[in-house]
Amino acid sequence: MLNQNLITYHKSEHRLPLAEISSAAKKIINKLVEHGFEAYLVGGAIRDLLLGLHPKDFDIATDATPEDIKNIFKGRCRIIGRRFRLAHVYMGNSIYEVATFRGSDPGDRVMKKGQIIRDNVFGTIDQDAIRRDFTCNALYFDLQEESILDFAAGVHDLKKGELKLIGNPNKRFVEDPVRMLRAVRFHAKLGLTLSAEMRQHIVNNRMYLRNVPTARLFDETIKMFHCGNMEIAYKELLELKLFEILFPAAAQIVPKQKQWHDFLIQAFSNTDDRLRNGLSITPVFLTACVLWLEFLPIYHQILNSGKNSHDALHDATTQVMVNQREHLMVPKAIQNGVRQMWMLQLRFKKMFGKGVYSTLHHPRFRAAYDFLLLRNTVDDKLNQPTEFWTNIQDMSPEGIKSLIFGKKVKRQKINQEL
Repeated sequence: MLNQNLITYHKSEHRLPLAEISSAAKKIINKLVEHGFEAYLVGGAIRDLLLGLHPKDFDIATDATPEDIKNIFKGRCRIIGRRFRLAHVYMGNSIYEVATFRGSDPGDRVMKKGQIIRDNVFGTIDQDAIRRDFTCNALYFDLQEESILDFAAGVHDLKKGELKLIGNPNKRFVEDPVRMLRAVRFHAKLGLTLSAEMRQHIVNNRMYLRNVPTARLFDETIKMFHCGNMEIAYKELLELKLFEILFPAAAQIVPKQKQWHDFLIQAFSNTDDRLRNGLSITPVFLTACVLWLEFLPIYHQILNSGKNSHDALHDATTQVMVNQREHLMVPKAIQNGVRQMWMLQLRFKKMFGKGVYSTLHHPRFRAAYDFLLLRNTVDDKLNQPTEFWTNIQDMSPEGIKSLIFGKKVKRQKINQEL
């Protein structure tokens, strides 16, 4: 059992910056303790604080059941999940995840071909630790004693800069295949190395990802997109043959056409830069970038069949989303955002008349304009519209009016192909 190897790090040993811990998370823990329960800050927040990062999420583990938690926090708590039942406690505008310790007894655990389908078996803290994915996530912070409970040598592995799985990889990756994606994300985000052995286990077990609900896979993919080092994650996904599971059409195109590999590298690098600079991001943008590789040949095929550019774009977008549904379930709101971004690429071709105003003030203009800049890196035929839409953003209203309605504007027939 892991508790035989429990290491306790006291305040003088870990020097965890307590001021970085959310005051709301502290209140939740203290209230659970006041009611006679164990409660700890757990996992990622402790890991990140030890690495000198600034966590945004503060998850809590306790021996209180979801019903106990709901009774304590009354109207500020909601029980969620079917696969794993846990409590969401609302404090101000934030939500804090409070999970009951998982047990090692099979009990109410439902398995299918080795994969955990439902698991609401509750247990003790040491049983909970052995159920976690990586050693660096089996860390618990005791707020009252101000000590870290380390059940799997996670602190040691963090100091060495290694990401280590708890247990047998062939079992743990099958139980929950999403752990393979999490391994890549932690490697990219935290700089923790993956051993050659773990990398081989990921390659060997990658097909189990096809058993994961596609909506959950999309959620995990968006976390990857926004990890802050997606350029690194992308290269790892290719190397470990995971990209082909998530985006099979794009994965077939990238090795054959280098410009699209460069296109994605630039897209990921741009998003990483925005995150580093504290700028806003949206899951719509990178979803549109990756799916564009599949969209473009379908669009041209439909266009060549005789349909106009507007209808061809909508039909191609629909077909891409239907195809992708088998691999990642893209939510409707994001599908609509992608469709609007792509439609604006057609509208960018028209650089005169009052339609310019509606394009310029479209809610998706900024994301679509960034996408145009990105497309221009692999297609110099877009130099003219890129220059036009770049310059017009800094012009006065009078300057814009003169530009788009001026007599000297050449209103040649516009090629509406993308």
